[in-house]
Order: sequence, then C-alpha cells, then structure tokens
Amino acid sequence: METEPEFDRIREDVEAKQRAVIWPDTIRNGSSVDAFLWRGDPHAKLIQRVGLVVFGLMFLLFAIVIASIPFEKNFEDGTAVDFLMALFALLISLRLFRNSLLRPSKHEERK
Repeated sequence: METEPEFDRIREDVEAKQRAVIWPDTIRNGSSVDAFLWRGDPHAKLIQRVGLVVFGLMFLLFAIVIASIPFEKNFEDGTAVDFLMALFALLISLRLFRNSLLRPSKHEERK
C-alpha cells in the first residue's frame, strides 16, 4: 500500500518533466522563443545573446551564398529572385544582430 503514493509521486514528476513536449505547452514555449528572437530582450543572458549571434551568422551565410549564385551563373535568368531572397535573409540577420546588442536603457539601470 505504500507503493501507491510513491508511484503517484513518480508519475507526477514524469508528467511535469514531459509537460514541455506535449502539444499545448510546446506552442506556449515556442511562442516565447519566437518573441525573443524577433523582438529581443534587453535583459537577456550572455548565452542567449550568443545564440542570437549564431542564428544571425547562419542567416548572413545564407544571404552570401544566395547572393553569389547570380555571379556563378553570369547573371542569367532569375537573378532578381536570388537577390531578393538574399536581401530578405540579410535583413533577418541584421535584425537578429540588433536584438543581440539590446541593452537596458539608462533609466532602467538606475532603478
């Protein structure tokens, strides 16, 4: 009879640990990550800022590769689409770099 409360406690612990991988919780957790990536956070930790820089470098590398394709094809057909895709990736990388550099305002630091 003593095993039933222990089993219930273990089951509750397992359910609490798995809560982040079940459907409604993944959407909630994913939306907070998406908001952090797109809007940034002035109070982000160093590892979060490094993660933003890594994502920004990934998009920057993608932009460079896409922009180099028309040079390889000697500016044949479809170069405008390639440059638009590269511009889009470059804008995303710049946004991520900006978000990684956000700092609290001077007024917030005094509080």
